[in-house]
Amino acid sequence: MAGIQNATDVVLSVTQGGSLQAIAHATSCSLSVSMDLRDSTTKSSAGWQQNLGGLKSWELSGEAFVEVDGSGLNSEEIFAVMIADQGDGITCTFGMSGMTYTGTAFITSFSVDAGVEENVTYSISLTGSAGLVLS
Repeated sequence: MAGIQNATDVVLSVTQGGSLQAIAHATSCSLSVSMDLRDSTTKSSAGWQQNLGGLKSWELSGEAFVEVDGSGLNSEEIFAVMIADQGDGITCTFGMSGMTYTGTAFITSFSVDAGVEENVTYSISLTGSAGLVLS
């Protein structure tokens, strides 16, 4: 089907050493954008809940194989970026052909999973600290 985006082409990148670099050996990544609602129900709402828009937020997450060499950011470098953040956040992107979502975020979690006779993988979660821009 023409026009359907191939998920293999979607890349999660974070700033390391002053430049954006793709996460190496990624197996999945996701972007979630949400809006909180403010309850505005009154006695004249005829029994229906009414809402107004509230704060918007976004999160990025991804999983990758642990690899010590190769191109892109590996798990050690992602961990170093998280530890080095002095509370300013990092620039990150969720990009595919034709469009890229860019914003500043904090790495809020980093975990490594090493099951018996399985590939070692790690997970990363980022929470946006300001608006997300689509370009």
